[in-house]
Amino acid sequence: MSTVISYENEFNQSVTESQAQMFETYIKIIKLNNLIKVKEEYINNLLIEVTYYQDNESVAEIFNKYPSLNKLDIAKRVEIQGNYIREDIFTHQKNVGLKLYSFNIEHIVTGKSICFGSYNLQTGEIINKSVVKMKYDISGNVSYSYYYNSLGKVNIIEEESGEPFSNEFSKEYYNNVLPLLP
Repeated sequence: MSTVISYENEFNQSVTESQAQMFETYIKIIKLNNLIKVKEEYINNLLIEVTYYQDNESVAEIFNKYPSLNKLDIAKRVEIQGNYIREDIFTHQKNVGLKLYSFNIEHIVTGKSICFGSYNLQTGEIINKSVVKMKYDISGNVSYSYYYNSLGKVNIIEEESGEPFSNEFSKEYYNNVLPLLP
């Protein structure tokens, strides 16, 4: 089992470990066999947030690895379609339990998120107003962000920068919350 540790600044740009520790905010990424296992976010060199990709570990076992934290994001890879993966993320608070149930869809190679949002804790249904879909420019920067209303229709399109990739998805993908995967 090969372990690789890398670092990113707050803008998700790769940096060395020594560079990271000079920034106010940085992310430490631990990969096992080329898959992300843990993302640790640091502010002023203090661990403040963890996203842990759960395999067979219990929530208690994961909390035991991070005794100083009261909240953890536990992610599960749920579905792969083409070059995209859907992850379900469960935010647990120590001594309280599950607080938020959300999802993220990202490009497997680039690691760029193309869609994220939350589920209703009671019903498990997508909260349409929570969903955001993104288009990226050729430099990998977000060019447009799409926000949705409670009916799942596009409500606001926010222009960020640049032009979209030439292989962008159909207009229909962005007009509606569903489908989540392109």
